[in-house]
This record gives sequence, C-alpha cells and structure tokens, in this order.
Amino acid sequence: MGVVIRQINGSDAARWQDLLKASIGEDYPDKQVYEPAWASTQLDLVTGHETWVAEANGRWQASVSFLQPASQTKNPVLNLGRPLFRPESFKDGSAEALLRRINELAAERRQMIVARILASDHPQQLLHEKIGYVCVGFQPFKHLFLVRQGALFYVWFAKPDIVSRRPISESLSQVSELAAAALNQLKIPNPLSVRDGVTGYPLQTELQLHEASYNDFALWRLHAQSSSPPTEISSGYNLGLGLLRTSGDAQVRAVLGKRHNNVVAGLAYLADDRDRCVRLVDSFSTDDLSIGALFNYAVRIAQDQLNAVYLEADILMTAPRLLKTAEQLGFAPVAYLPAFYFNAEGHTDVVKVVKLSMAYSLEHIELTPHAKAIVQIVDQSFQDQKIGVAIINLLRGLPIFEGLGDGELRKIARLFTQKLYRPGEKIFNKGDSSNEAYVVMRGQVEIHLEEKSSPIATVGHGRIFGELAFLDNSPRVAYAIASQASILLVIQRTAFNDLVQREPYFGMMVMRNIGLELSHRLRRTNAAAAVKR
Repeated sequence: MGVVIRQINGSDAARWQDLLKASIGEDYPDKQVYEPAWASTQLDLVTGHETWVAEANGRWQASVSFLQPASQTKNPVLNLGRPLFRPESFKDGSAEALLRRINELAAERRQMIVARILASDHPQQLLHEKIGYVCVGFQPFKHLFLVRQGALFYVWFAKPDIVSRRPISESLSQVSELAAAALNQLKIPNPLSVRDGVTGYPLQTELQLHEASYNDFALWRLHAQSSSPPTEISSGYNLGLGLLRTSGDAQVRAVLGKRHNNVVAGLAYLADDRDRCVRLVDSFSTDDLSIGALFNYAVRIAQDQLNAVYLEADILMTAPRLLKTAEQLGFAPVAYLPAFYFNAEGHTDVVKVVKLSMAYSLEHIELTPHAKAIVQIVDQSFQDQKIGVAIINLLRGLPIFEGLGDGELRKIARLFTQKLYRPGEKIFNKGDSSNEAYVVMRGQVEIHLEEKSSPIATVGHGRIFGELAFLDNSPRVAYAIASQASILLVIQRTAFNDLVQREPYFGMMVMRNIGLELSHRLRRTNAAAAVKR
C-alpha cells in the first residue's frame, strides 16, 4: 500500500497526538499540547493551522503544519512548523512524500518555504537537502526542550532569483559573508559590495522612553505613516512560543520614544517564556536618531528584567543602519533569508540577528557539508564575541567609552595588548612620543612631573591614562612609573585611527566623551582655584 498525503482537521486530534508522542515523547514542557481540546482547535481549519500528514499502511508517519502569520497582509512565505516524524518515516518514503507535496503546494500558491529543524536532527537535514531545500542559517540555543538546542534554517524556492539586490556595505562584513554563502548555495549571484561607511543609529539620545501596550504602539505607528518612515524590521510572522509554537499568556509589548512631547519612535517585542527569549517584532521611527536608543533599551530590558537567554530580530537588508546598530550592540547575523519580506515595492532580503546573553559553545552535532558551511560562519561570529570578555567589562566602565555598545567595545578590545611592568619600572618618560594609551588592568601607576618628584596622580584598576597625548600626538608632559607589579592594556594609535576610519560613529562618541571629560576637569580646576582665592 502506498503513502497517502492528506490535510487533516480537528476531528483527527487523537491520531495527531499519538504521532506527537511518538515523535517527541511525553516530556514537552508546555503540557497543553497533550490536551485533546487544544489539539482539536489547532488542527481546525478556521481556528488553527493548516496541517498535512503522511499515512502509510494505515499509520500516520509524519506531519507538518503551516504556521499562520500574525498579520493578514500578503505573505510570500510558507512557514513550516511542528514537524513530527517517526524514525521509520525517513526509510519508508513517507517523510519525503509529505515534503514533496508541500513543495507542490508552495509552488501552486507562489510561496517560498522556510523550515526550522533542530540541528541535532541529521535525518531531516539529509531529507530537506535531497528534495531541494538549502541551509541558509543556524541559530544556537534557539529552543529549550530538555536541553538548549540550536536550529537550522532551510529554505525552498520554486524560482530563487526573484529580487534584484542592492550592494552590501563593506561595513557589514559578517552579514556579507553569510549572504555570500547562502546565495551561493541557492545559485543566486552575490550582490556587489560598496564602501559606503555606513554608521549605526546613536545608542544614546535625548529621548524619553516609556513602556506601552501593543495597541498604543499600533496607533502611533499608524499616526507616523504621514512621515513615511522606512520599514526596517520584517514583521507579521507567527508569534507562537517555543519549539511547537504554542500560544500562551505572553503579549506583544512595546516601548515608545518621545522627543519634545511628541512620539517619534516605537519598538514592539514579544517575551517568549518557553524559549526564554525576546523577539523584536516591529518598529517605526520618524527621525534618524531614535531607533538605536530603543534597541539599546530593549537589550537592557531583556537582560535585566526578563532574564532572556537571547534577543532576536529580522532586519531588512534595505536597513543597513539598523543592521549596523545591531552589530554595535553585540548582535550577530545567524540566517540570511532571500526575498522573505514583501510589500508594494517588491521583495527584500531579510537578515535574522541574535544577541546571546549566555556563554556560547557549539553543540557536538552531525551536519551535512552544506549545513556545516553555514554553521561554521555563524560559529565564527560568536567565537569572535568570546574574545576579550574581561577586557570589554573593563572598558565598559571607562568614561571615554561611555555610550558604546558591546559590539563596538569588542572591536576596540581586540586592539589592546597586555604588558607586564615591575615595581619602579617606567612606562614612558617626559618628552617621549605618544603612540600608545594605557588602561590599568591590575596594579597601580604613578604620574610624576619630574623623575624624582612626588606623584601628582595615581592611576589604579580600570582607569585610563596617556590618552590625551595619544590622541593629539603631542610629546609626553610627565613620567609614568609602575608603583606596583602592574598589568596594563596597551593600544597603538595607528590601530585606533584605522578603527575610527572604518567606524566614524565610534570615533565621534570617543571624541565627545573626551570633550566632556576635559570640560569636567576644567570645571573642577576652576572651582578649586575659586576656593583658594
């Protein structure tokens, strides 16, 4: 007897739950999935998700649902979810027959397909690639089911090259590398790169922030349409929670930004308590100043209040400044989804970005060569983020680097080297050239106007010195001598200047902070002089 592929409905709930238990067991943390009433509602053609099964010899072997989008706008993507496969379905052809039928449906409906599969599921990798799916992303720690598990993103197109692509900014090197790998596997020509010096939005502005309901957000977003704000986040996807995308008590929340008592920007987010993550799902901004501050605020909420393991957002490739902002805040690109956003102007590529709040390590998983190529790119991005964590924490407390995100601090941290100085050892002499600046990581340094004079200042842990002469290339005006065994972080001017050339916003913030620090010093000096008079 052959394999029968058919669509099911609420009356099939009992058989679907038998397949659920055979596929993932009876330990799924959201117990509502085992309730017959819930399953019946989810399979209902009106209240639930379109679901198809493969049946062989009278037994259900595999099932996949089409997750409904959150909005009713035209959706170019068939979003596959709740994949349930008995182990034998990969051997008897029923799993393959089911996915081939889904491909046919997508072609008939002129939709592309995205499927998320657990990275540990090697049979699904092999099956998807066999029938024309391409791996375009890997998200570590995406789902919490017994343990944290990563997910692979696979896409399928009836016609892959359906969009003309803008050049990719050279400033977005991680995005460029992931895009090249994904598009190459899809046999789509890679877009050109352009040296445009794109900068992110400011992370700190004179913006009043306050929490709001999603209804308030939607109202203000509608009001903002008169200003024709750019669309930067791909919204409207399914808002289910956890691996099985179930519903729960979580509601989309928002933060609004006011300037001069006018709402100028908003950011909507969903806290997923199943996977302990925060998903940034929509935004608007009527100016070029506010959206970075909202992203920065969302990061703090996720880490400090919601205890989220990660944040994620789907950002359009037509929003390079927001992609750069995400990079500045420590997000990394994990998936490149070609043509996944659609509006009146056509299709646009989407980049999924993730910021982890937990220690990263790559799972020991079996991967196909194609999946491995994508995983290695994403893995390198997160491995880079592990470099210099202690240094980043030290730099974060320095006034000179105030207002910079984790991504920017990571870039500056890579430029520092460590040097050990013995007690009494000179770090620099008066009159020396000033090619270096120093941060005390451990120990203590004294500053002397003359070699044998009393110190005029003592610099301890977490403090920077030598930065002013470092910036203006003037000779040293004092001696710096280690008074204890000290470990200093040292940065070279040439490396710093190269970074400023590539990241002008970074340079602007550092110069601003130095100006403020000099102003504060001058005020303190004036106040002290006034007291003496």
